[in-house]
Formats: sequence, C-alpha cells, structure tokens
Amino acid sequence: MDERPNDSTSQLQLTEATALGKLALRGKPEIVTAAANDAGFNLPEAINRAADSAAGRAIRLGPDEFLLLLEPGRLKDVGRSLGEVLADQHHAVVDLSARLVAVELIGHSAGPTTARDTLAAACPLDLDPRSFESGQATRTIFGKAEIILDCLGANHFRLLTNRSFGEYVRQLVREAGREFGLAPEPTA
Repeated sequence: MDERPNDSTSQLQLTEATALGKLALRGKPEIVTAAANDAGFNLPEAINRAADSAAGRAIRLGPDEFLLLLEPGRLKDVGRSLGEVLADQHHAVVDLSARLVAVELIGHSAGPTTARDTLAAACPLDLDPRSFESGQATRTIFGKAEIILDCLGANHFRLLTNRSFGEYVRQLVREAGREFGLAPEPTA
C-alpha cells in the first residue's frame, strides 16, 4: 500500500513491507552465530543493532534473541537449515511471518527529521540521529502498541508489530505524519 500523494512534494511516504519472512532465533550467541552464518546471515554482536547480509537482515533484540528478516521464498529453507545445524543444541527457531506485519516510513526532505518527528509523536525513544542511528533496532512502544523499530537510514524506518495492532499503528503514523507531508489515506 503506497501512501504517497500524486504530486512530487510529498515529504513522507508510508508503505507496507509485505515481502518479508520473519524468523525468531533464540539460543546462546556462540551456538546460533555459526548456524546463522551457515544460513548466510551475519548476526550483530551488540544488542539493539541490526546487520545486513546477502541472506537478509538480522536484528539482535536480547542476549539470546534475534529476529531474521528475509525473502519469503527462503523462509522454509533457512528455518530447516537452522533447525538441522542446531538440532542437538538448546535453541528455538519460530516462523513469525503470519504474526508480525511491517510498514516503512520514509522521509524525503533534505534533513533527517520528518520521519523522526512523526515517530516522536507517539514513541518515547530519543530519536535524535546521534542517539538512534542507522543500523539500530529495538523494541519500544508506538502509542499503545509494542513495536520493533528498525532504523534503515537517516530518515527511513521499519515498524514491525503484531498483526492485531497493524491498522492501529498505520493510522497513528498517518495522523502524526500529516503535518510533515504524509498524504491522507486514499478514499474509495
């Protein structure tokens, strides 16, 4: 769903990030890192960081918790590969693709503030670029919904939330983004 108005003056764009497979990977980092590397993922060493690789994006959400974002067509193969490599280890690999929905908020202004200011309307994090920079990702809240906020660029964010909160998060982003140029939802 592209929320961009028809003119080229739009400062913000809200889009669905539908083409993402989502796997939760839990286990001791020294155990899961080798398995993830075999599957083509580079796991970030620090908590609340993300790392890109040819296989997709890995977000470290806790000491033993990672979220892997990948092409949906690779989901079963990667899940099976991780399960096989980790079969004799204490671990968990869970497909969260049906549970989590994702939207991306992209600012098109010269400075890195439109998307950040929109998110700051309902998110308690310090979103200043010096505090939350590209490559950082964390659990937080947006309004009353728990989200995973992933900073993909200076003015580019992905918000992942439970499916039941998806429409609430989209509407809240639209409302907060109106003053920064986000187009209203198209009427039918």
